[in-house]
Amino acid sequence: MSASPGAYITSLQTGIWYRFGDKYWVLPVVINTAITANTTYGPYVFPVPLQSIFGAILTVTSVSGTSPTLTVSIVNYDLIAAYNGTPGSGSSTTLFSNISSTGTYVYTASNTVFTYASISLTVGGTSPSFTITLTIYIRE
Repeated sequence: MSASPGAYITSLQTGIWYRFGDKYWVLPVVINTAITANTTYGPYVFPVPLQSIFGAILTVTSVSGTSPTLTVSIVNYDLIAAYNGTPGSGSSTTLFSNISSTGTYVYTASNTVFTYASISLTVGGTSPSFTITLTIYIRE
């Protein structure tokens, strides 16, 4: 396929590997929601092979409030600690920072390994409201 994966992912299921051209993709998380307060989704287990490409596509369809901002981060957890019942948070990576308007935003990173992580959505401003679709994907 010559188009980006974002053009096709809305009709695919999460957690299943798909082949596009010569690459395999998996869609571990799709969040479709309205946000008016800070929210955390997960934790999720990401089936991340080594040497993978991690990415996210954020589509913001509506924004309201006074000076609204949205920041999306992923927080990695220690998988062994989580298995033992004490999943303390680890490193945090900001995917999108201070989003304040509608549009589609894309984040990609090479050789990033998130195995057990949460998605953090942080809003700012007065009475902020965002309607979003956030798709997290992994490509081999």
